[in-house]
Amino acid sequence: MVKPCFHVSSISSFLCFLFVTGFFVKSLVSLPFPRLDQIDILMALKNEFQILKCDYSKSKSWTRKDVKSFDGVKFDNETGVVTELVLFGACLSGSLSANSSLFRLHHLRYLDLSFNYFDSFSFLPELTKLTNLEFLDLSYMGLAGEIPTSFSSLNRLTELRLSNNELIGSFSPLYNLSKLSSLYLSDNHFSGNVPCSLLTLPLLFDLDLSQNHLTDSLETMNCSSSSKLATLDLSYNRLCGRILEPLSKLTSLKYLYLISQNTTDPINFVSLGFKSLEELDLSGTAISRLSIGSPNLGMLLLNNCSINEFPTFIKNLRNLDHLEVADNRLKGEVPKWLWSLPSLNVLSLSHNFLDSFEGSPKNILLNSSLVTLDLNSNAFRGSLPIISPRFIYMIASNNSFTGDIPLSLCNQSYLSVLDLSHNNFSGSIPWCPISSSLQYMDLRNNNLTGRLPDIFDKSGSLITLDVSHNQITGKLPRSLTNLKNIQFVNVESNRIVDTFPFWLKDLPNLKVIVLRSNMFHGPIYSPQHPLSFPQLRMVDISRNKFTGRLPHDYFVNWSKPLISIPREERGPQYVGYNYSSGYHPSMYLRNKGINMELEKILETYTEIDFSENKFEGQIPESIGLLKSLIVLNLSSNDFTGHIPSSWANLTRLESLDLSQNQLSGKIPQELATLSFLDYINVSHNKLTGQIPQGTQIGGQPKSSFEGNLNLCGPPLEEGCFGDKASSTPETQEPEPPKQEQVLNWKAAAIGYGPGVLFGLAIAQVLYLYKPVLFFKLFRL
Repeated sequence: MVKPCFHVSSISSFLCFLFVTGFFVKSLVSLPFPRLDQIDILMALKNEFQILKCDYSKSKSWTRKDVKSFDGVKFDNETGVVTELVLFGACLSGSLSANSSLFRLHHLRYLDLSFNYFDSFSFLPELTKLTNLEFLDLSYMGLAGEIPTSFSSLNRLTELRLSNNELIGSFSPLYNLSKLSSLYLSDNHFSGNVPCSLLTLPLLFDLDLSQNHLTDSLETMNCSSSSKLATLDLSYNRLCGRILEPLSKLTSLKYLYLISQNTTDPINFVSLGFKSLEELDLSGTAISRLSIGSPNLGMLLLNNCSINEFPTFIKNLRNLDHLEVADNRLKGEVPKWLWSLPSLNVLSLSHNFLDSFEGSPKNILLNSSLVTLDLNSNAFRGSLPIISPRFIYMIASNNSFTGDIPLSLCNQSYLSVLDLSHNNFSGSIPWCPISSSLQYMDLRNNNLTGRLPDIFDKSGSLITLDVSHNQITGKLPRSLTNLKNIQFVNVESNRIVDTFPFWLKDLPNLKVIVLRSNMFHGPIYSPQHPLSFPQLRMVDISRNKFTGRLPHDYFVNWSKPLISIPREERGPQYVGYNYSSGYHPSMYLRNKGINMELEKILETYTEIDFSENKFEGQIPESIGLLKSLIVLNLSSNDFTGHIPSSWANLTRLESLDLSQNQLSGKIPQELATLSFLDYINVSHNKLTGQIPQGTQIGGQPKSSFEGNLNLCGPPLEEGCFGDKASSTPETQEPEPPKQEQVLNWKAAAIGYGPGVLFGLAIAQVLYLYKPVLFFKLFRL
């Protein structure tokens, strides 16, 4: 705020006036002030395209009335011209013509058109009119053909992105881009050799040529060591071992990625340079010999490289921070020198045949610098080593570890993921407070006994709790209500004796609950405890001893994700997925009559399984409100009454099992309209009438309808009376009793016999005197 100046002297007043005026003028000049001609160009550009229907379109909001509406546009503060235009995923379609308004934005320095889809690419040569371009992104646009030769005139470009297109041909139009520092050409159809002219552009720092069809040739042998290239990604090509020698001459190279080379010639990494190399990823590429002399190497990824033994050169990598040797052929002992590497923080040995640890196995990890260890899917046996208090991720699943779960886990202050599933641990779960940092605890498929400890306090951040397939007894601990972040609770296949946990409805983020195969009992409905799970998507309470009736409005307020159709996401989202560790919960379920495992649980996947209990009464009509439901299993109960016709609203339903109940009446015709319904089983009920005929129901096996004495029609062999009549089964007259049928037949025969004889006599006369009679009768 500017304070007013009050002075007696006129000179002082004049100076004060100049100061205030100068302040406001400077303030006004510094504000962004777009030029009107630039606004006109943007509005004309907006009108050139058909805007697709999508959740977010940047240009759709542009208006002359509000400069702030120009999302994705940046104006220069001093001149008011457009210098940046970011239309990433703006839903632009149609054609970008050669005379487009875009090419009138001559001051553009930054242009992003990625994730848009044009009918043709005739506009590409016209980009050279934007002579001030420094950044250009045309990724994910379906561009086809060769890189236009006109691109060679974009000599101010420092970054060019052409990834995820269908480009072919030569790289030569890019050789003159002397200021280029970053070049991304991944996921195209480039073939042939890797030219040195591209690798040695004077200022090129990052180069991504992954996912093409490149091979190496003798041209690569002449690469100059003057290159400034620091990052090179040649993954998913067809390079062989010969590529390494010329690449080793690139003395500035720090990050090299050669993942999954589609070649039968294994890479031989012996006595090569790479003195500056800090990261090397050879995963998925066969390696014959390996020895790297880079003292700065901090990350080494050798997953699925057909390695039979630990490369000994690793023990000399004093700066190695991250090592992955998963999915190889390693067997026997893990060498003790591995734990003494001073800088090693992350180690993955998963999916090998390792069974023991060299030296003293109990304390080998106690003084290690490790914070992440993955031993998944090996053959380790004996006790689990004591881990350091610094650990963040401990994954030891799918092994043969035995004994108790170590009490040392109680002292972990930073542990976030603990996965000891699929082992032979016994004893009880330690009664010690769960660390506030622990987010994922997976102890399934062991031999654990005793009660599930009441150890969950309000400071906990647990997201996943899985203790399924053990021998745990007692009740569910009420302290679970403290876990406000919990998304997944699975206690399947234990010996828990408890009533339905109505109190779980207080968990605001609970998405999956599995109580299957325990000894839960009693009703799951209580007027005092109306259920409303805010985020529930999957509930499996099958194979218990739940009883009682469910009111018709039971599911009215159950869960918003079950009632509303899910919104489409750009990519799949998974329940409880941890992006930093890659950890995600999994579960077993019965779907379409088959027991299966969901390795990842999609956020949009929904299921209700109440099967194999003792529920009775009518099926709640309110199930018809659950529009996003995919799997519904109510089999093996004592439900009575009709199948609700309101289930026609379950348009996403794929699997429906109502078998082994006491249901009566007809199968609603509306079920035949459910286009996603791949599986239906209504066997062993008291259903009647004709099976609805539709594409989905008609393709079901006969066993899906057996055990209903009065059910008829395909696929059953029993035909329905009057199948070929024009009237529907509902409008046909009821069939009279057998005795009445006999009497009616006799009465018809008495009246019918004389009529037949008289008709035959007349026919004989007509035959003998046909000409005369026909002439007299019809005047022929």
